[in-house]
Amino acid sequence: MCGGPLISQNVPSSIQQSSTADTIRTDSPGPVLDPSKINKNGSDAPESVKISFRRGGEKIFYERLKGSMTQRKWLLRDAPPVPNTRAADEGSNDTPAGTPGRQKGVGIAGLEQLGLNMRKNNELLIGSAFEDLEALMSSAKEVIALAERFARQTNNGQGNASAEENAILAESASQLGLVTTKDIVGGGSSESLYLSELARNLAEFLTDDSRGVLKKAGGIITLVDLWAMFNRARGGVELVSPADFEKAARLWSKLKLPVRLRTFRSGVMVVQARDRTDGTTVRAILAWLRDLHEFPPEREVPWDWQEFGRGVTAQEAAERFGWSLGVAEEELLMAEERGELCREEGLEGLKFWVNYIDPGEHKKHKSQAQKDSDEVMKALKASGLL
Repeated sequence: MCGGPLISQNVPSSIQQSSTADTIRTDSPGPVLDPSKINKNGSDAPESVKISFRRGGEKIFYERLKGSMTQRKWLLRDAPPVPNTRAADEGSNDTPAGTPGRQKGVGIAGLEQLGLNMRKNNELLIGSAFEDLEALMSSAKEVIALAERFARQTNNGQGNASAEENAILAESASQLGLVTTKDIVGGGSSESLYLSELARNLAEFLTDDSRGVLKKAGGIITLVDLWAMFNRARGGVELVSPADFEKAARLWSKLKLPVRLRTFRSGVMVVQARDRTDGTTVRAILAWLRDLHEFPPEREVPWDWQEFGRGVTAQEAAERFGWSLGVAEEELLMAEERGELCREEGLEGLKFWVNYIDPGEHKKHKSQAQKDSDEVMKALKASGLL
């Protein structure tokens, strides 16, 4: 009962006699231990502890005690230290064989402590790695600033770098092995340097054999697709805006890089190798159409397929050359404009044939007989007879 004396069975007689006095205590007494249950080395090992509550609080105490018993945090003090292989390798030869080590934790508590220590070690390593990266970035900015200052001095303090100086600065930035960003190169007067270096990075990205960007795209890729691939490959570093990307692509011919930007008649911009021309593309398409003279069509046709072959669609050209569907359609239209192909618009869609009818506008002039024949053909078509 509250306010009543606490009676213990194993209390020594000396302590029991002193406790019989009528004393009023506001605090509960501490646990009393039996001297017979003390270890030889002086540490106690109590079997049980009795706790009384005079003004409530037993529920809160029970919840906290239950949580502590579940977590068993007192076992973490004896867990093994962080496994540091570097320190272990350095100190393995200097530690005597008989030196007592720290007591190792066993069981679940030991595994938990081992995982905790490994996570702390990883946090330290990652933190130091980011510090090294920030130091490298700051060093790169200092190198770029020094190069720009040198360029201004060589240009009589005018601040307008020539194309040759920009090329030297871009080459210096490329040798740093860093991803080109505006934060590294700087802004304002350094925009030309940033675009030059970005153009070089794009050319390296396209001609890298391990990536095979142009090879997988059939030697030609749209500028929009290249912009998306390049930003994904930067791995979360500062993304390149479409405007800067187009400006950098237009510098390829000026910097004499092995790739070039090409614009179709429809306005679609594509990227291809510098040695790839419209003539080589047309010859490849015509060679493919000539090969079709040797393979019979899937169903019976009313014309002599061995002499005239058959028409092809943009999808078939895309599958044959590895182009995207938009690029295949633009290349076939380009060959039609050059007079090498003609179109057939039917229920099966748009098909392109080898031009056996009209050589096209690429011929400089026609004879009078050819002109008369064309007028007759037009008249027949207008009357509906042909």
